[in-house]
Amino acid sequence: MIIQSDRIITAADRAPLTDGAIVIRYGRIHAVGNAARLKRLYSGHRIVRLERAVIMPGLVNVHAHLELPHMYDEIPSLNYTDWVLRLLARKKHLTNKDYSAAARANITALIRSGTTMVADITTHGCSPLLLCQSGIRAIIFHEIISMLDDRSTLVIPRLRPASRLVQYGYSPHSPHTVSEMALKEILRISNKLKLRLSMHVAETREETLLLQKKKSSLERLYAAARWDTNKLTEARSSFAYLLRLGLLGPSFLAVHAVQADTKDIAIIKRTRTGVAHCPRSNHELGVGTMPLKAFLDAHISVGLGTDSLASVPTLNLWDEMRYAYRVHRRSGVSPQDILHMATIGGARVLGMDRDIGSIAPGKQTDIIVVPLPRNNTGDLYSDLLRETKTCMMNMVNGRVIYRNTKFAAR
Repeated sequence: MIIQSDRIITAADRAPLTDGAIVIRYGRIHAVGNAARLKRLYSGHRIVRLERAVIMPGLVNVHAHLELPHMYDEIPSLNYTDWVLRLLARKKHLTNKDYSAAARANITALIRSGTTMVADITTHGCSPLLLCQSGIRAIIFHEIISMLDDRSTLVIPRLRPASRLVQYGYSPHSPHTVSEMALKEILRISNKLKLRLSMHVAETREETLLLQKKKSSLERLYAAARWDTNKLTEARSSFAYLLRLGLLGPSFLAVHAVQADTKDIAIIKRTRTGVAHCPRSNHELGVGTMPLKAFLDAHISVGLGTDSLASVPTLNLWDEMRYAYRVHRRSGVSPQDILHMATIGGARVLGMDRDIGSIAPGKQTDIIVVPLPRNNTGDLYSDLLRETKTCMMNMVNGRVIYRNTKFAAR
């Protein structure tokens, strides 16, 4: 088919096309360009004309916990440690039925808001089957929390074979909740199976203090879990610790990275480690503001993630983009930078940028259609960030997985 629209954003770092079109063949993008020219060249193709619409690459949410139900209003907190303890207390009253219902609803919310790929952290094993059935593209990271020092007692989940749209990986929770022995074993297995890793890293200053053997509020978490802080390896920072263990690299996604200093940024750049930025969650948990401009200036790959409904009110990546721009624009971050992180930047940190994240010949047809902004300021990227809340159509791998019933095409 040929899809024609008022505007097409092929990539966040390029000027939008006016009166453009996309030729789709066998689920892949075959050609992109002027609509009149492409219709002449491919006269036998079915034409779908979209009115007052923008076609753009699908959004990539690089960090979510889809199994968690909405608890944002139930467990407010002024600091990270209190929030974790309250979350653990609240989860004692939840069942697998609750986690499955939440995952189902959250996947639907992602699709309707324009997400075509998500990196999900599964803790209870309820989201994988639902993601496989949904039509959305995903990497499912199985979470591991273990401070054990005995390799024989370490339980590492067995993963299903990857499918066309769904891949699997491991998520050691954080440097302060997974022992050095466990991290080494997870790294060994992931290297053997060629799996990606995702990990909360340097989210809070308290983690850094704990690694430096200084007083930290996380000692309360250790006491509740009956862990021994003396068994935690000493290090200058979370990134210095993970570098020493050999975990950092192109297949590793560092989530949050709020507490990264200049030395850490140099480490991240040198190892080509990807970073997931979750600004709303960082704000709600009071952990600080990630130095995004420094990451971008260092040409580090950064994607956007929503985190979970336990720390943010929605899983809508447009809400995340708006907040990210509001927080970082004074440092020189532009609307194009934000949209870049939500599309090709997210695809890159997940190792998928050759297939998705931009609209170009040969790439998979992971695209969305959003309403053309009503107020035209001359900057389409800024207008989209200001107005967009949902999508009119969501297409993954050349298949429409959502269409707004109010949307009409001819």
